[in-house]
Amino acid sequence: MKLKNLLASIGVRLRPRTYDYTVETFNLATEGAVQFALWNHPKCRVGEIRQDSIDELRRYLRPGDAVIDIGAHTGETSVLYALAVGKEGRVFAVEPNRYVLPILKKNAALNSNMAPIKILPYAATEQKATLTFNYSDPGYCNGGDLQQFGSLKHGHLYPLKVEGRNVLSELRRSSPEWLARIRLIKTDTEGSDHAVVKTLRELIVATRPLLLCEVYKWATLEQRKAFYRFVTEELGYDCFGAKPYAQLKGEPIGPDDLMKQHHFDIFCIPR
Repeated sequence: MKLKNLLASIGVRLRPRTYDYTVETFNLATEGAVQFALWNHPKCRVGEIRQDSIDELRRYLRPGDAVIDIGAHTGETSVLYALAVGKEGRVFAVEPNRYVLPILKKNAALNSNMAPIKILPYAATEQKATLTFNYSDPGYCNGGDLQQFGSLKHGHLYPLKVEGRNVLSELRRSSPEWLARIRLIKTDTEGSDHAVVKTLRELIVATRPLLLCEVYKWATLEQRKAFYRFVTEELGYDCFGAKPYAQLKGEPIGPDDLMKQHHFDIFCIPR
């Protein structure tokens, strides 16, 4: 274990840090000039807005559709969805990390040719709650509800209190007219995807949206099987390996394929 992580594990942590952003312009063949705010956090993966990613999403999304993006982070995926569904659509970006929210808000404000992005600044939970998320560094770049994996395994040693709310309840209160138009739900929650999808079960059964979910690297075989059974048997979906956003529907994923990759995404299509 690195010295800084050893010190953090016993409570000797660096002070929290904030980072600004840089707005870049991507000139795309169909969309034209698209602006995106890149977070200047040194651990943040450099985002890129690509025309082929938007085109791949448009194979499954129509103008005027709505998308729920859980784990929106800086908004890279939210912007792709917003461009794919156009001005008549809507994207609901769920992100509880207050250190990244200014960048997400900036990206929601750019590009007049895309769908409005409504930010829901909390974690997706069954009921209102206060949670402790764990992050990798004092700038709070990557993290989530990782307590189930143990600190020695996940190594994310900077805790952050976040608010949790039921996303479906919030949408019923603030945006009920969009519920029937939800076409895609994406989850990227560092191992909590099963729990998060369960909170949206009623919506999924009613509207049958596409699901794009992460299978987290530290998830055990039993955890992966439980999630797979929930999606395929209880919800009635077929699962495919996904390469966001180059190819969403890849090879079929069966119960014997769940440990073939350390960390991967699944694209789930209702039968």
